[in-house]
Amino acid sequence: MSVIASRMWELEVPVVPVVDSESKLAGVVSIFTLLRSRLQPGTKAKSILEKAPAVEDPSDLLGAARLFVKTGLPGLPVVREGRVEGVISARVVLKGLSLRSTAPSRHLMHQLQPLSPEDSVEKARKLAAEVGLRIVPVAREGRLEGVVRVYDLVNFLYSTPLRRERLGEVRGDAEYFLDQPVKKIVVPYPRVVRVDAPPSPDDIAEGSVVVDENGGVVGVISPYLLLRRLFPAVEEAALPVRIEGLDERIDLISQRLIVRKCTETARDISRRARLLSFNVVVKPRERGGERRRYEVRATVKLDVDVFSASAEGWDPVSTVYDAVDAVYRSFSKTKDRSRDRRIDLARLRKRLSF
Repeated sequence: MSVIASRMWELEVPVVPVVDSESKLAGVVSIFTLLRSRLQPGTKAKSILEKAPAVEDPSDLLGAARLFVKTGLPGLPVVREGRVEGVISARVVLKGLSLRSTAPSRHLMHQLQPLSPEDSVEKARKLAAEVGLRIVPVAREGRLEGVVRVYDLVNFLYSTPLRRERLGEVRGDAEYFLDQPVKKIVVPYPRVVRVDAPPSPDDIAEGSVVVDENGGVVGVISPYLLLRRLFPAVEEAALPVRIEGLDERIDLISQRLIVRKCTETARDISRRARLLSFNVVVKPRERGGERRRYEVRATVKLDVDVFSASAEGWDPVSTVYDAVDAVYRSFSKTKDRSRDRRIDLARLRKRLSF
C-alpha cells in the first residue's frame, strides 16, 4: 500500500490503476477509500481494489465528468487498445473545460469548520475521506494558516512510517502518525477566494479556500465535489422539471447550479406529494450597459394544488435560489397545515370513540 500512496503523492493522482498478470486493468485504488480504510502500510492493494470503467477518449471531458458522478470515484483510468495509459481526474476535467463562473463562491463551496493546528492527523483523515476533499483548511482563531493536502496526508500515513521504520527512528505504527498534530503536514496555500466573489477557473480546478469578509474560513471549493454538484446522475431525466431562459450569457457553472437546485427541490416535493410539473422561467432585463437584472418565477403544479413565487436580482443563481426556496416554503406550509388538520381530526375521532 505504501507504493500506491507514494505514487499518488508523486504524481498527484486520486486513483492508481492496478493491472493483472496479463497487464489488463483489474481495478483502481481510490485515495478516499485508502484513507477510509486505515490499513497498515504493508497491506496489499487487492484488499481495497474497486472496479472502474475505463475512459477511452480523455478529450471527451463532459463524458468523463458524468462517469465520475456515476461511479463515485475521484478519478478514472485511461485505457487505449487494452493498455492502461494514465489517469484522468476531476481536476484535469475542470482545468480542461476552463469553466468560468459569475456565481459567488458561496454557491460552489462545501461549507465546513477549519481544523486547528493542534488537531490530530486522524481528524484531517476523517474529514478528507468522508467528504471527499482535495484540501483541508487549517486555521488559528478562524484565520487561515494553511491546508493539509490529501496527497500529503496519504504520504504521511502510508509512506512515511515505512521509511522511518527502516531508518530505525520509530516503529511503522499507523496510530502513532494518526495522533500527530496536523501542523506537521500543513503547507501554505495561495488560492483563497471571498465568499461573495466568483472564483477564477484555476480556483475551481485546483480547489480553493473560501473566506468571509473578515478573512475567516467558511468552506472550500473541491473539484471532485463540484463535479458531483454540476452533473446530477439521474434526477434530471426522471423529474418533470422545465427551466426556461438559460441563454449563452449565463455561464455553464451557473446554469448547472440552477439545474441542480431545481432538480433537488423537485425531488423533495415529489417525495411528499404527486408532482405534475416544476417550472422555472428566467427573464433577463437589460439595465445599464451589459449588466442584466433577472426576474424569476417558479411554479409547482401538484395533482391537487398550484404554488408559485417570484424573485428579482442581479445574479441569476441567487435569484433562482430565492424564487425556488420561496415556492418550496409555500408548498411546505400548506403540507404542514394539512398534516396538522389530519392529526387533529384523528385525535377528535379518538376522543369521540370513548
